[in-house]
Amino acid sequence: MPTHTLPEFVLERWFAEFEFVPGIRNLAASCPFSATTQELLALEGAETTERYLQLGLDYVENPGNERLRQGIANLYTTLEPGYIRVTSGASESLFLLILTTVQPGDNIVVEDPTYGNIAGVAQAQGAEVRRLPLQLEQDWKPDIEQLAQLVDDRTRLIYMTHSHHPTGSVRTVEEMQAIVRIAERVGAIFASDEVFRLIALDGTPAPSVIDVIEQAVVIGDMTKPWGLGGLRVGWVASRNTEILKRVSAARDYSTMCGSAPGEFLAEIALRHTQEVIAPRLAAARSNRQLLADAIAGSQKPVRWLTPQAGYTALLQLPFSTEPFCRYLAEEKRFLLLPGYVYGKQYERFMRIGFGCRTELFAEGLETVMQVLQGWDGD
Repeated sequence: MPTHTLPEFVLERWFAEFEFVPGIRNLAASCPFSATTQELLALEGAETTERYLQLGLDYVENPGNERLRQGIANLYTTLEPGYIRVTSGASESLFLLILTTVQPGDNIVVEDPTYGNIAGVAQAQGAEVRRLPLQLEQDWKPDIEQLAQLVDDRTRLIYMTHSHHPTGSVRTVEEMQAIVRIAERVGAIFASDEVFRLIALDGTPAPSVIDVIEQAVVIGDMTKPWGLGGLRVGWVASRNTEILKRVSAARDYSTMCGSAPGEFLAEIALRHTQEVIAPRLAAARSNRQLLADAIAGSQKPVRWLTPQAGYTALLQLPFSTEPFCRYLAEEKRFLLLPGYVYGKQYERFMRIGFGCRTELFAEGLETVMQVLQGWDGD
């Protein structure tokens, strides 16, 4: 086993510092306002509530129960439950995928910016992390020619988030196919993190990569579209049964299995996807318009790409955003995410989440813009 240690997860350390401080109001979240147990149980009759109250709290099966996996399979057009393995959130999916795929001396390619989980675990495994930089000037889309130059015969995995986080850009089917051809050329796995795919702010959700590309691996979870992060239900989907076997076997060393209440409530949410997601999408669309209007009226320059999907936007400001975000958290009790957590090259960017309730977002946005207009940054 490699002796490398896990690097500090800078993004999560920022949240650890501020997210649960009493009185803090979160304008940095990548998910919508959370659902409640009462809200989910109210979607069905008294019989479901009674079954939930009588639910046994023993272990559940490692891959996730059949009903849950069928509910997940229904989110796709070409998948069966046997191609799905449930995990404790998407973070465990990513952890297990890297743990079972990458060896010392291998390399992986990730987008930049990206969530730090998979790159950190690969680095700890002794793998090289190669980054494909995305640019605001190119609408945060991957440069396919540059990607082709990054891969070689030691590339084990190409990892991308679709729809992209934290910018909200969306790839076309043609771009997916081009990426897969590059992966196939060097024998790499194409892993598409699709936790934001169903959060379509303009039109209908983009197709899942696995419904377009037979050999792709996709990641999903109940946190982002449904606001159910506390259930800790995520999944890996693949037609490659060897990958699924390795993931299940590795899970024996991590969480072993999921939570019985979490899986039960996730099943309910999956049976009522539109009812749960619709009010959250409606709030996000309203909040996105409020954000667009505020940026248009700002006296300080703010650059951004209007997100097409997801619940976050990445804003470019004319100064380093870490002191600005720290002031807002400590003095105004509004939490935003400074861009340096994605790397030094993003220190003038800031992530704002617009999935919260509109009353909260409007109040927080007004405070943020007031502070911004008077901020004497560099």
